[in-house]
Amino acid sequence: MRTLTFAAAAAALAACAPSIKPEPPPDGGTITPVGKVTTVRNPDGTSSTLVDATSMEAWIHLDFATGAEAAETDSWDLRFQRFHVSTNGGATGTGGVEVLSIAAAFPSIVEAPPAGYFADADVDGDGKVDYAFDQNGAWYAYDQTTHVLTPRELVWIVRTAAGATVKLAIDGYYDTAGTGGWMTFHWIPL
Repeated sequence: MRTLTFAAAAAALAACAPSIKPEPPPDGGTITPVGKVTTVRNPDGTSSTLVDATSMEAWIHLDFATGAEAAETDSWDLRFQRFHVSTNGGATGTGGVEVLSIAAAFPSIVEAPPAGYFADADVDGDGKVDYAFDQNGAWYAYDQTTHVLTPRELVWIVRTAAGATVKLAIDGYYDTAGTGGWMTFHWIPL
């Protein structure tokens, strides 16, 4: 009887907690790809971006200033390869890009925190890059039974190579056919 009472109390308490689940993408998740990076402006002022990161070898670079794909030799902020998200800072770039993850509702973040940011690094000294989006808990949860990646309920603050600050929420990793490597997220400058 106590187990049932405790379970009921836990369920009631969880129902009262505010959800930190990312807001659904303002575009409804219907971006039609045009090239490797497609960004559309949403009516609420945010932008939604779709990145074709399906290649196992090529990195796709994104510049937030333009919302478009960038060459590796140009100014870029983030790069994508399958489920890897990398910064142009630390061990993988000279742009000084850093990120911070926050468990909060997207609309509630109106200014960037002053500290706590990190970039790609070799955190454990094994010679392999530990991507900033994988540190302190990865951007995704991995289901070992289904092998599905699900974005965690986080908002990411990105300090860009151009000195701007952007907040973003990762919305998905699969296209409508279930093919992995189609990273979608919505974002807005702070």
